[in-house]
Amino acid sequence: MASIQSETHLVQNTELNFRTLIHCKTPYLREIAFKLVGDVLENKPLVIASARAGAFWAKGAQLGEQTGAIYVNKIQVGLLFRPTWAHEEANVLISEAFTHLPLNFMHPYAKYVVEQLKPTRHVQSSPEILSCLLTNHRASLLDTYSSPTYSSLHPIPLTDAPIRYLSTEASQAPNAAIHPFSPPNLLQSTSAAILLQLRLLNISSALLLLPSPHLPIPPPKDLAPSNIPSSTSPEYDDTWPADTMNVATHQLLSFDEVKPDEGFSWELKSKDTAALVSPKQRRSEIGEGGMYL
Repeated sequence: MASIQSETHLVQNTELNFRTLIHCKTPYLREIAFKLVGDVLENKPLVIASARAGAFWAKGAQLGEQTGAIYVNKIQVGLLFRPTWAHEEANVLISEAFTHLPLNFMHPYAKYVVEQLKPTRHVQSSPEILSCLLTNHRASLLDTYSSPTYSSLHPIPLTDAPIRYLSTEASQAPNAAIHPFSPPNLLQSTSAAILLQLRLLNISSALLLLPSPHLPIPPPKDLAPSNIPSSTSPEYDDTWPADTMNVATHQLLSFDEVKPDEGFSWELKSKDTAALVSPKQRRSEIGEGGMYL
């Protein structure tokens, strides 16, 4: 009799736990709506700078006025630019600089970004053949990795942590100062999801990772509205020397075969390294949240 009561109690608890699990997960199964607005280039090289690295890189990259945006559930997540210093026009996407995607949003967002901004072009195969072939540009990405949690056979002091990279192609390090991001280390980020999507389409791409002395920020449970943190916000604790940013910028553009104007370099224009021009000071036609960087 005791055994039957115990089994009944176990079944009831199991049913309760199952109902609780379904209740907890239901809010995350809602529909995710994407919208691309503005003047967006088609079939061009693609540079994506994300999160902390993207926000800081944008301040010194002289990107100009915002030309487009990607909205997720009516919240601006991606800011598109068309820098005038590029000899060949390119799409530059600053992603998740002012809000962060929940984990279950990352893959759909990555798929949408690659589908909309896929760096492909039509090239005439020969003068005698009028038909065109579809060929791929390259894509380059910028993000961060947590240097305190990075696992290595040869531990490196935090102050000496290098830029690391992941690539869809087996190749040597692009620069002696840039090291591979090696197993068993893992990335759980939108940048990793985008790199996977590019790989599935056989688009050559590389992800550069700036070292961060902070622990990874866990993805939020819900997508919050865009917010520009103040200069004292922990969100902007990550900064890097100009030399490091110029190495990263050079590799981003070199991998993408985007040639900048002679003498172009990454450089902060403001003494306040966290300062961004307010939308009220310079608003583009993208709508609320337009930026000039």
